[in-house]
Amino acid sequence: MTHDDGLTVTPQERRALLAASVFALSALGALQALWGPAFPALMDRYGVGIDTVGTTVILHFIGGLTSTLAAPWLLPRFGYRHILVTAGIVSASGMTLAALAPTWTLLLTAALMGGLGFGLTNTGLNILVTRTFTRNAAPYLNLLSALFGVGAILGPIVVAAVTAAGLSLWPPFLGLAGLAALATLSALAAPNPRILSTDAGARTPWLLALGFAAIYLVYVGTESSVAAWETVHLEPFVGAGRAAALTSLFWIMLTLGRFAIVPIASRFKPRYLVLGASAATLVALAFTHIPSIAPFAYAAAGFVMAPIFPTAMAWISAVFPKRREQVIPLALGLGAFGPIGATALIGAWAAGAGTQVIPTALTLLGILLVLVAGSMVWATRSR
Repeated sequence: MTHDDGLTVTPQERRALLAASVFALSALGALQALWGPAFPALMDRYGVGIDTVGTTVILHFIGGLTSTLAAPWLLPRFGYRHILVTAGIVSASGMTLAALAPTWTLLLTAALMGGLGFGLTNTGLNILVTRTFTRNAAPYLNLLSALFGVGAILGPIVVAAVTAAGLSLWPPFLGLAGLAALATLSALAAPNPRILSTDAGARTPWLLALGFAAIYLVYVGTESSVAAWETVHLEPFVGAGRAAALTSLFWIMLTLGRFAIVPIASRFKPRYLVLGASAATLVALAFTHIPSIAPFAYAAAGFVMAPIFPTAMAWISAVFPKRREQVIPLALGLGAFGPIGATALIGAWAAGAGTQVIPTALTLLGILLVLVAGSMVWATRSR
């Protein structure tokens, strides 16, 4: 199969890429989701307090952000295959170290290694999927994001099961190491395209690139804010236990939404799918103002916002076919800061005005998401 950029991909290479993506994305989802549920066991094992145990998540985030932002520099110099294999080895080594680490310092090293390895693997695989499947990339990107969601759902369940059985955390960490090793082996047979060169005098339209980064900044901020504040908003109406369960339902619906969009994503241009999903998200968030239907509105918001994150990468690839290795990591990296600002602002507002302002804050984020997506549809209309 030969693409417009001259890349020839065999069916075996496509299968190897999909296999590597399945193993790596499900493992990354599980790892990001299991740190929090693992805190009690980690505090018991290493004798650290609640004020210290969160350092694992911070280092995981720092590692992932660093490797994502480094991808535009690393990929042209070393190529996809070398980067994916190296990142897979770092991930597998980090998870093995996490399973066996005798000291807190070594566990923190493992958390940083996991973030570095899985972050670079995630970025490299998603960009490589856009190169390999070109105009039909959106369904595959949504599938990979759905598998990430499956891992995120299963990770805490596995931690709960092993701790309930009186076991340590080495089984889930070694399981993640095994998935990383399988992803590494699969990457050895994945496509290894050259990085496309741009015209020497061509100027990169960085304003457009920053516009895509803004989509991710607002989207990730919205997604994380719903997950962070849904329980607080619903607790007075349905109780703490049910409110927490409904927050889990939000993540399940987000995952199901990505599976559901796979068969039809190729029928729509990515820009219109992102804009339509953003508009539907705004409508769902607006209905969270009504207490009797707010739980259903939150679940619906998860389902309809599902295509935005993965499909926006296909949109970037269509607009920047020769610069995707630079623009996609920039958008993903800057988007990671969305939760920091959005969650803090909503928390400050709710602390002063009460939790009843949470639906309004989320709806304002939905409006901003539609405005940013709509502006980018207009800005890229001729590209």
